[in-house]
Amino acid sequence: MRPWLKAGLIGGGVLAILTIIQSLGNLFPSASGVISCCVCIPFLLAYPGIGVLAAYWLTPPRTAGEGAKEGALAGLIAGAIDAVVTLVMTLITGPSGLQQALQQLPPEALEGLEEMGLSGLFTTGGLAVGGCLGGLCGLLWAVAMGAAGGAILAAAKQD
Repeated sequence: MRPWLKAGLIGGGVLAILTIIQSLGNLFPSASGVISCCVCIPFLLAYPGIGVLAAYWLTPPRTAGEGAKEGALAGLIAGAIDAVVTLVMTLITGPSGLQQALQQLPPEALEGLEEMGLSGLFTTGGLAVGGCLGGLCGLLWAVAMGAAGGAILAAAKQD
């Protein structure tokens, strides 16, 4: 199996687990902030770590360009897996959190949102669009950080 594919699948699994933990934390508003905070650091380390794994599994001698390419491909695979999981979890857990948030808004604020034409964002379709945009941003971030991690390791450990 190619290094980028192996690293991408492992990284995708890790990112999927972290996304599920964070999404399930949103069901518990009192603990949501703590859970998001605890998951944030592993998320930030996982993205470049995917690229590091891909570059580590390259056959020596490694070059920074080759490491960056392998890391970007691994990030693409991992980001795609995480984007799908993000969309699914948004559709599963989003409506309950959305209802809680809408109940806390004053009626004037809801009327203002409707007048601006933003009431469609608070539907299942709006959640799906938000989940897709979040997944796309995560995909781009995974590619960039995977490439950076792969290039750094390949440059540092050429043999």
